[in-house]
Amino acid sequence: MSTVSAVVPSFLCGFASLHEILLVSVRSHLRLALVALVTMAVVGALLIFLFPGSPEQDVDYHFLMARTAWVDHSYFVDVWGRPLFTTLFAPVALLGFIPARFFALAISVAAAWQTYRLACDLRMSCAWLVFPFLLGQQTFFELYSNLFTEPLFALVLVVALRCHISGRINLGMSVASLLPLARPEGVFVCLFWGLWVAFDVWRLEFGVRRLADGERGDGRERVESSEGQTSPCRLELPTSPRRLGSGKLRRTGQEATSDWPSTARILSRLGSIVILATGVVAWCFAALLLTGDPLFILHNWPATWHTDMYGHGTFLSYAQRAQEFAGVVLVIPFVVGLFRGFRSRSFSLITSVFLVLFLLHSIFVKYGLFGEAGFPRYMVSVAPAIAVLTLEGWNTIFSVSILRRFTIVMGWVVVIFSVLQSVHYLDSMIWARDAVAIDDLDREWDREWTRIGSREWTRMDANKSIRGLIWSNGRMCIDLNRNLKNSPPTGNRENLFALLEKAPEGTVVFWDNEIGPNWFGTTAAEIESRGYKLLTSRYYSLPALIFPPGRFPWIAWLFPPIRSREIELSLLQKGPRMDTNAHE
Repeated sequence: MSTVSAVVPSFLCGFASLHEILLVSVRSHLRLALVALVTMAVVGALLIFLFPGSPEQDVDYHFLMARTAWVDHSYFVDVWGRPLFTTLFAPVALLGFIPARFFALAISVAAAWQTYRLACDLRMSCAWLVFPFLLGQQTFFELYSNLFTEPLFALVLVVALRCHISGRINLGMSVASLLPLARPEGVFVCLFWGLWVAFDVWRLEFGVRRLADGERGDGRERVESSEGQTSPCRLELPTSPRRLGSGKLRRTGQEATSDWPSTARILSRLGSIVILATGVVAWCFAALLLTGDPLFILHNWPATWHTDMYGHGTFLSYAQRAQEFAGVVLVIPFVVGLFRGFRSRSFSLITSVFLVLFLLHSIFVKYGLFGEAGFPRYMVSVAPAIAVLTLEGWNTIFSVSILRRFTIVMGWVVVIFSVLQSVHYLDSMIWARDAVAIDDLDREWDREWTRIGSREWTRMDANKSIRGLIWSNGRMCIDLNRNLKNSPPTGNRENLFALLEKAPEGTVVFWDNEIGPNWFGTTAAEIESRGYKLLTSRYYSLPALIFPPGRFPWIAWLFPPIRSREIELSLLQKGPRMDTNAHE
């Protein structure tokens, strides 16, 4: 008795110590996660001011669509604009481009936090590392402070994954139903999600039946009661796919077989898969209300989403650029984690969702379907899955005893190098520098017109004073506070000439020497030859912000120098040129 008395307090003390250690560990990791989260937000805010432009024209067009939706409601349900994205960004777009970018940053930071929570749900060690692993993904770093649709898709996806993994199947499907409203790939993800849930229902129901049959075949296990009687041992099994691994079904004796789920109940549960269609149904209904066209989505289908719009690539196009969406060094633990994901039930859905998007885009780029451009940034849609798989691979690699002692040192080296590679990747996006030149020419011309007294309005009131605006770069339309209703994009060369011909006197043309000729097949000189007067033209040479030639020669082999951006901007106006000398 004395031995028992001594062991019990010792056991309780040991349990209390273990609980304290685990609690301290959780708090420590939470503290690291919060520090990483704040660091990510601060870095994103710096990027907004250091890189004021957009690396691709998609950013400017998405902002303009969100701003235009208030005057042309069809943009709320526009196929290319993505209804979920436009609806969320429309209110903040009224505040300006910079506030909209901060809102985009908030979405990306929220996606990162949900990725961390997903890693915690999976009981992964060092879950806070998903934050630097996300920043180490070059394409995520490019997008996370800009108005792209991929981070929003990633946020919806990771929330849906968390719901499903925690057993809230219907809630997960409800969230996943929003994916088609964020990006078109969401339709395929929803189809796959429905198959996955159907397989889970089949596996659960028939697995329960087999287990019950086994219990009957082996005989009932008897336990002696206090009166010397026996009773069947209780069988505990999951009740439904809504609580996989948590719900319990208690059966005794013949109860264990008398009310097993019937075919009707199985069909009822499979019928819940239609929840995945609610997002698209809501989209169709909203389109009908706003446009009056029951087939608006079909009629609004982008003309560029057709076969061979951007040509063909190879099936391995995305695999060959894996370092861009997984990280230059991080691609190694990602591949390890991907292979481990095949063998783990916990990671199977995460791995499968990544593979669905990866294989989908690989097939599209191979056959040139749906206007597939082959951009690696499309994989940012599954950035949370990539980060979690990378963490799994990282933990696996450093679980090897010989490498364990180098975990901290190697961790810092890999994370710092990966983030620097992401900074270099963003700095190489030369189109992001166009905004500097456009803003400068806009301010200079505004000052010049004010000096000569030819206008009394400010730049923010330009949309009330300029008779019309024709532009080549979306940033020009944003700077002059216009929208796609009063200054629609030219579309192509034929439409441009039609706009130039019909434009009223006083219409301003803001043109550049790259997008103008390459997208619309027209130069500023050709526009001038059609009766427009050249007001001003300026040539800009815009060096890289962080890695220009000659700045870091000792690490040029790791971070090659980035060339300058050469661009010429022109302002033209229809009608007789105003005499500036008369006002001097």
